[in-house]
Amino acid sequence: MKSLVHVLSPLVFLMIFSSVSCSDDAESSEGGSGNAPNRPDDTGGACELASDCYPDVSEGELQGEAVCITRVREGYCTHTCETDDDCCAADGECAAALVEVCSPFESMVGLHCFVSCESEDVAQATGVSDEQDYCQTKASPDFICRSSGGGATNRKICVPGDCGVGAGCDGPEDCDADLECVTSVDGGYCTLRGCSANADCPGGSLCVGTSSDASYCYRSCTLASDCSFCRGSDTPATCSDDVTFAETGTTGSVCVPG
Repeated sequence: MKSLVHVLSPLVFLMIFSSVSCSDDAESSEGGSGNAPNRPDDTGGACELASDCYPDVSEGELQGEAVCITRVREGYCTHTCETDDDCCAADGECAAALVEVCSPFESMVGLHCFVSCESEDVAQATGVSDEQDYCQTKASPDFICRSSGGGATNRKICVPGDCGVGAGCDGPEDCDADLECVTSVDGGYCTLRGCSANADCPGGSLCVGTSSDASYCYRSCTLASDCSFCRGSDTPATCSDDVTFAETGTTGSVCVPG
């Protein structure tokens, strides 16, 4: 069966968006990930306190001190380390069997364990197309692959990204501030309605539509993994250039929900 993006015209998509966004009684669809990610149970797990982390590891077994990094969305379970061998050293620490690295992180003091997306780890994985797809598939649909920062010894790690436009949702509470949730498409779609130019849209998105009451911001994309980011695995969007941009001269592709 062809994808909806190849079957329906851009105008039909805009009509679908418009019909649901004007109704306060629209039923929410199932399958959106939004800001409630499916996270690992160990390193990378969501947390508020260090005590939320590593529930399956006996006290004193971690090769370091448990830490909840709260500067990223939903928190990030990790522990201090000195070398890569300190990560996954305790029984029950790495139930998800993800490769981890001991890395600096931005301005934090010391080294901590993170889910790796180093080139050699991605190359050895099956069923992934690129490093972003690796983090989404192996760790969480809301994770991105990025540099850890922290100087010359930085590593490439999987951490939560800012979902923004294009994220899956069940309601507006799942979307970033000022975005609404269109629930007429599978998995929902966080967007901004009523744009007239690309500058009206948040960074990383473009304005699609020919009238102010039926125009929306769509996530920009170059890879399929751009459109599966922050969406359930069964409700990805499709990267397509088969749309009508509001601003004359705009080129590129955007994530169109199915």
